Amino acid sequence: MVYQINYFTKKRMKVFSLKPNHFWLIFILVLAAILRFDQINQPFVDLIGWRESDNATIADNFYRGNWNILYPQISWNGPEPNYVGYEFQTLTYLAGLLYHFVGQHDWVGRSVSVMLGVWGIFALYQLVRHVWDEERALVSSAIMAFLPGSIFIDRSFISDPIMVSLVTTSFWFLVVYLQTGALRFLILASAIGILGFLTKISGLIIGIPMIYAMVTILEQKQKLRFKHFVPLIIASLVVLIPVFSYYLWAKYIYVNYPPHHIAAAGNWIWDHGFLKWLGEKYYLGKAVHLFDDWLWTKPIILLVLIGSFLKQPQQNSCDSFTLRNVSWLFHYWTLAMAIYYLVGAKELVDNPWNFHLVNPPAAALAGHAITSFAKVASRYIQFPALVIVLTAIVLAITSGFRYKALSHGFNPYYAQTQEGYELGVALSQITQPSDLVVAVAEEIGNPIGIYYSQRKGWVFPPVWSEAEWWDDIKDDGAAIESLEELRQKGAKWFGIAAHQKNKILQNNIELAQYIQQNCDLYRENSKWTIYQLPPPK
Repeated sequence: MVYQINYFTKKRMKVFSLKPNHFWLIFILVLAAILRFDQINQPFVDLIGWRESDNATIADNFYRGNWNILYPQISWNGPEPNYVGYEFQTLTYLAGLLYHFVGQHDWVGRSVSVMLGVWGIFALYQLVRHVWDEERALVSSAIMAFLPGSIFIDRSFISDPIMVSLVTTSFWFLVVYLQTGALRFLILASAIGILGFLTKISGLIIGIPMIYAMVTILEQKQKLRFKHFVPLIIASLVVLIPVFSYYLWAKYIYVNYPPHHIAAAGNWIWDHGFLKWLGEKYYLGKAVHLFDDWLWTKPIILLVLIGSFLKQPQQNSCDSFTLRNVSWLFHYWTLAMAIYYLVGAKELVDNPWNFHLVNPPAAALAGHAITSFAKVASRYIQFPALVIVLTAIVLAITSGFRYKALSHGFNPYYAQTQEGYELGVALSQITQPSDLVVAVAEEIGNPIGIYYSQRKGWVFPPVWSEAEWWDDIKDDGAAIESLEELRQKGAKWFGIAAHQKNKILQNNIELAQYIQQNCDLYRENSKWTIYQLPPPK
């Protein structure tokens, strides 16, 4: 059944056709957007608040005049320019540009992620549609739209939603090029792929399923010869050269500019050794807990496993394209993610939003499982298969859509996280724009207090000290020396979240005494304490 909407003009009549499946897709995308825009103005106090606040300082520096995207600059290492060796700043640059039109608000960066995340759902629909069929495409997009982890990550001010969206889109256009031979799709796949891989280099793991698609489709078309790989080789070089060049540049920034900080450092197997990770049981317990607790939940885990072992569909029904079977594509994508886990397990479990890259193939495999069950059921129940499919989606997703699965997205991850945010707001109200501040949030090293203060300054202990971030302050003498050095560098204000202050009072007696004797208490409440530092001698 086809619904037709007629638009009349003076010269001719145009007919725009909408199929019933298009209405389902629109419904899925709209609902996905609604779920992701809920509480969009939330401060950066959730599970990813640390990285969101870090990104927010970079976007803030773009907005305030540092428009060179090759020099991303943070605000938590003093007044001088502080460049960091991070991924290409697609998200923060867009946010900085938008600040000029709508003002600097937390919802701006989150909204960019949401819009690209919703586009990623549409791109997944198109990819599954070209690999399998229309029904599986709809179900897969619905699962991606309703995954608790996908909802949470897509509304976060981090690069993963943009990267996943772009690489999925690139993959979609690559498959269409392989199926049709139309060069424009290879050009689109390359251009979008460059931006996707620049946005986060971990997206390169989908090169494994991409190679599978290339070899499989060309083999089926009896074109498995070198001359047919030439355009693909050229396109690969066009993509990889700027990507690797940028990340070599990021390493140069890391080596040559303070605070000598590079993303994802120290969390890889070569940093610790295979035997140490084996002793930690390869962090599998923590990974399973993450997927069960909020990334997928049990029903989706079960559906992904079932979909992985079900017989794969051998034909697809995607309109008028010359179609080729690549039904194992999402298995290869999952395999690529498993290889990523082998070398980066600690990075993945410590920063679980990196798992977002496995959500598209997981949604596709779970969608395959649900659609297969529905097709079998439709032989015995006189209802349209699509109705059964959508009913199954609702039952499967809502049964795992526990409140706690999304609690990380809509509540402070720790009870004390709000303290760092409120400390930053208080510092912004007390201080002058030129003042340098020192902020100790609920976690050592978290820049949330610096960002919301809208001032330059330092996290404490600073990055050059012997303290390890994420841990408690271990050496009172080194901490006192660092605080004195910051005072000499011009720090005027010292703010401490209540959670950290209590820990210092209990565990760092010498530091607590130094603060009491040398810092002037300016203001205090149950969430934070702010001291005024005496001027340098």
